[in-house]
Amino acid sequence: MPAIPASNGPTPFTYQLPRIETGADPGQTAAAESRNWNEPLLRENAIWFCQLRWLVVAVLAAVGVAGFFPQALGAVGLVIPPHWPLGTAALLALLNAGYRLLARASERAGVPSMRWLLWTQIVCDLVILTAVIRWVDHDLPAAPFMYLFHLILACMVFAPGESLMVAVLAAGCYLVRLALEPAGLAAPASILSAGPMSAGAEARRLSPTLFVAPMLLIWAVIWYLVSRLAEVVRRRDHELAVTNRRLEASGEERARHMLQTTHQLKAPFAAIHAQAQLLLGGYCGTLPVAAHTVVEKISARCLALSRQIQEMLQLANLRSQGQTTPPRRELDLSHALREVIARVEPTARQRGIRIEQALNPVMLRAVPDHLTMLLDNLVVNAVSYSHDQDVVQVTCRPVPPATAEVIVRDHGIGIPGDKLPRIFEDYYRTEEAVRHNLSSTGLGLAVVRQAAHELQATIQVESAPGWGTRFTVRLPDHPDTLTPRQPQPH
Repeated sequence: MPAIPASNGPTPFTYQLPRIETGADPGQTAAAESRNWNEPLLRENAIWFCQLRWLVVAVLAAVGVAGFFPQALGAVGLVIPPHWPLGTAALLALLNAGYRLLARASERAGVPSMRWLLWTQIVCDLVILTAVIRWVDHDLPAAPFMYLFHLILACMVFAPGESLMVAVLAAGCYLVRLALEPAGLAAPASILSAGPMSAGAEARRLSPTLFVAPMLLIWAVIWYLVSRLAEVVRRRDHELAVTNRRLEASGEERARHMLQTTHQLKAPFAAIHAQAQLLLGGYCGTLPVAAHTVVEKISARCLALSRQIQEMLQLANLRSQGQTTPPRRELDLSHALREVIARVEPTARQRGIRIEQALNPVMLRAVPDHLTMLLDNLVVNAVSYSHDQDVVQVTCRPVPPATAEVIVRDHGIGIPGDKLPRIFEDYYRTEEAVRHNLSSTGLGLAVVRQAAHELQATIQVESAPGWGTRFTVRLPDHPDTLTPRQPQPH
């Protein structure tokens, strides 16, 4: 067969199949389900904390830079040594970069769990925050309430018991900071240029109990309210997740019932079609013209319905996640194509359509049923949308490394460029396709799409009205490399 000429008319549309994530094993224990449910959420929260922390780093860096302009700060009564905000910003940025890398790598084995990573972030943040507060709380009485940011975030992420531990840890950090000052281990600091102690700081120095006790009480009330609300939200999320799993299970049950019903309809339609063929073949004598026409319609309709049932069953089986993946086998791609062409050729011959083959033997490992579904629907689609007396060209060849290429080319009605992205949707048919072939189901290319996903294949489509359509499929091997072999007699 001559080589297929390159396409000059249409602009190719390349369809790269996305990876479809499989669901969790329905037989998991409740603890495993909880663990699988929480780890991704904890990872998202850890990454979100990192994003918030960059904002803190930026603020500290800006304060440190401002410290290099003492005259400008003196105009507003401030004096800020640049070393402590810049040093704190650098340390926090270094830690944050490490947190982000660990959060991204947490799915791999050997990396600490997200819960430990979050706790590490919280402990380090509280220590750094205590150091920052030590520089400002003499002039800013509200500074200790900065701990509330971490307390609220902990309530959102952790259960009440763990968030209470964060609250106790924050209170302990601040009380230790207060205890170090009278002992002379943490000298009072001020960011005011005149260095006076604020009224709030003076009151705290004279009567620390009257200052610290109300603050701790406010922390406790805020912890209780936020943790209570967060627990209610988590409970609602869990109930919604359970309801969603039940709905999914119900949907799968209905799908199985529909699949069984559809499968049961396959045999009666096949029997009706066979009996109609016997009548058309003269088994019961010559039929009157009117009766012959009716029986032909019955046969054609049965054939179309059988094809639709077959495609529905194929699509349902490919999409079912409750089945184990069939084993791959080593097979000859050219042999699989010859079997498909042999099944389609009688239908093509009735319309005078010739199928030209250029099949180079090539071995690969694949699931036979998935490969057959893909090839069968592509060849049937090419014949269905070809004109009478037309030619369909089918080729296959090895394309190193470890890839096989299949091309199915027809010279039929073609597909407008703006409709190409939709041709793999369930039941989608262009107006031109409906006019040309009334019996098509619109499921053939949906089966191709799902089978190509299972085979990890890529599909490129080139088409234009009046030019026809060319499907190019690249099939990877699993796991051996593709190896050409000597043609076998057939």
